[in-house]
Amino acid sequence: MKRAVLYYLRFFARLSLSIHKPKVIGITGSVGKSSTRNAIYTMMKDYFKVRAIKEGNSETGIPLGILGINPGHYRLPDWLRIMATAPFKLNNIKNVDYLIVEMGIDSPFPPKNMDYLLTIVKPDVAVVLNVHPVHTMQFDQLFDPGLGGEKRLEFIIKRITKEKLKIITMARPKIGIINESLLFRPAQGSATELVEFGKNDKTDIKFLSYEVDLKKTSFRYLLTKTNDPIEIIVNGFVLPRGYQEVFAAAIAVGKSLSMENDRIRSGISKNFSLPAGRGSILKGINSSIVIDSSYNASKASVFTYLELAKGLSGKEKRPLVLVLGDMRELGEETKAEHEQVAEKIIALGADRLYCLGPNTKKYIIPKLKGEIKEVRGFNTALEAGDYLLKSLPYRSIVLVKGSQNEIFLEEAVKKILKDKTDQKKLCRQNDFWIKRKKRFFQGE
Repeated sequence: MKRAVLYYLRFFARLSLSIHKPKVIGITGSVGKSSTRNAIYTMMKDYFKVRAIKEGNSETGIPLGILGINPGHYRLPDWLRIMATAPFKLNNIKNVDYLIVEMGIDSPFPPKNMDYLLTIVKPDVAVVLNVHPVHTMQFDQLFDPGLGGEKRLEFIIKRITKEKLKIITMARPKIGIINESLLFRPAQGSATELVEFGKNDKTDIKFLSYEVDLKKTSFRYLLTKTNDPIEIIVNGFVLPRGYQEVFAAAIAVGKSLSMENDRIRSGISKNFSLPAGRGSILKGINSSIVIDSSYNASKASVFTYLELAKGLSGKEKRPLVLVLGDMRELGEETKAEHEQVAEKIIALGADRLYCLGPNTKKYIIPKLKGEIKEVRGFNTALEAGDYLLKSLPYRSIVLVKGSQNEIFLEEAVKKILKDKTDQKKLCRQNDFWIKRKKRFFQGE
């Protein structure tokens, strides 16, 4: 039944694409897809007829986004409405010249792999941001159970890289934009023009400098072919160094569309914003600053936000409080990934650590006890929030970072907001999530 629904949605999404023929900009990677989508959209929106799919990046989210159908709560009445509505939504992308699509993979097997997503949509411009060991448990059945340690992790990263690179090797877009740090690159000789970004002098877009304070973040790059520098300044947000990849990819897309540097720079600087829970800066109680990255977490994103928060706490001379939840869907890498986060905290330093979830309690807390001033674990985000409400240090910087499933750290943030109207800036605040979290916290 599920497969029939997927094929039904795919049929109408493909029909819509064939009728209106927008140029497609596809984005994949382990970290930063949504931010890159937003950066590209904000760069283009004043100059092109462009639309970004925000409904999702999956086998259901992509066709629903193309058709412009709100998925609702994904219950039976919602699916019946979706099925009835799909044939009448073919014109949702009418007059759209460029369509920006996130293409996320959770598995090497259909329908959650790149092969299946490419049966829905094939990009004209494809972006591969990065590859990290995320959703590794879905890849467990691909390798010999006797393979362990670094060899196993190396195998998984290679397999995920291969899967993500299909957005170029199988789709064969006109332009392929890739991070030079990938383990391997698509084979040369295809019709695809490859553009690389990164630290290397030989890349097309080279990282130069990164600066951040509590008011803005600045990223400087060099367009190596023309020897032109370009600076992206984002006011009102403090962004981690990992956003170098995000804006480099956006610049590469802009140049592939023959955009002038000033238009690239001004479009991003004027219009860029973050989705809820992806690094928002909020005012907290006791003159604190909350870095709200509660939407999701992987080791790579935790590392980059830890470095950001530590740098800001040192620059601003503020205590650093970490509120961390489990990183989920890591399979056999769960222990190693969490222990590496613990080691990163020890290396950087922090004043207090508050954890939520069985993995943080089992693998992070034991390593941090005695290393920093206070370490505690909590059963729910509500308990963590209640404790913070009573004990949050004056003028602290509070980094909140955790995965989605059963963690819900945004509910801890809600407790310590200085301005309660800022609750609307938190993730998972629609009716569906409010009801789901209510049932979860009540133990239903």
